[in-house]
Amino acid sequence: MELILLEKIQNLGDLGDLVKVKAGYGRNYLVPQGKAVPATAAAKDEVDKRRRELAKLDTQRHDAAQAKAALLPDKVSVTRRAGEAGRLFGSVSAVDIVELLQAAELAVQRAEIDMPMGPIKELGEHQINIILHPEIQRPLTVVVVPEEVPEIAPSEAAEGLSAIAPQPVTESGD
Repeated sequence: MELILLEKIQNLGDLGDLVKVKAGYGRNYLVPQGKAVPATAAAKDEVDKRRRELAKLDTQRHDAAQAKAALLPDKVSVTRRAGEAGRLFGSVSAVDIVELLQAAELAVQRAEIDMPMGPIKELGEHQINIILHPEIQRPLTVVVVPEEVPEIAPSEAAEGLSAIAPQPVTESGD
């Protein structure tokens, strides 16, 4: 399927380029997202006429992405329950990072989060990227720290266990 790109797409082409892509990628992603149009003679003429307007729009998106990148922190911290070996009970996903950044009033979409190693499943520092524009990537360090579990004194634990322990059954003399 031949398409004309309406914006720069990483690993595909620049604004106004005529590209050949698989039909599903074009029909299901590029065209519905407004990133490309089918390559017809009329569309080619239209893109040539609108090239300046599209370039200006791309410049505005680029500037907005730069401003957004300047607001993002270098490091964020996440607290999760973990086992003694440092493995998390669950994981830290892109959705968790988006929620964390949105709580700090930073507008980031899930699709902008690039986690090269997949969801984070261990304690420690992990590098991810936030892709705000095809030309602007912002590294972010996610620090996963263990959740503090309150320690119970041995005498309190024994009292708690005796309260839930089964009571001996006595036979009644009926």
